Amino acid sequence: MKKMALALVCLMVVVAGCSPGSLKDFRLEGESICRDIIDDLQRVETRDDIARLEPVLKRHFEKLVSIIIQAREFQIKYPEEALAFQGPQDAEVSDIMKEELQRIYRIEGGKEIVERAQRESMLRLDAFEKMREKHKELRIK
Repeated sequence: MKKMALALVCLMVVVAGCSPGSLKDFRLEGESICRDIIDDLQRVETRDDIARLEPVLKRHFEKLVSIIIQAREFQIKYPEEALAFQGPQDAEVSDIMKEELQRIYRIEGGKEIVERAQRESMLRLDAFEKMREKHKELRIK
């Protein structure tokens, strides 16, 4: 459940504002990756389906985390744009993803397979955030 919550937080970060050149671009790219994940998840009916999908999900999560990290770096580099960006807060993609993940988690072994697919990406995102916080603390001192 903790991994699902972390994935949803990551998704919300992307939906709330993220992409290459502007925050709107990051958000649109993140939403596109999330739609790809949703499309793949919607085809899953059995444990075997989700097991075959694991490497594909892993690649999707890696791409999503890359976009999230790029967006955070953009926000840090251009804080004035981050403050000015007031893009739409459409949660439709997030809601659909949440529903699909909940459905997959009800399949025997589904939760474990999804969490395994997310693991490296989530560790990478966590390491990035910890490093960013450490740099922030050093600047304050």
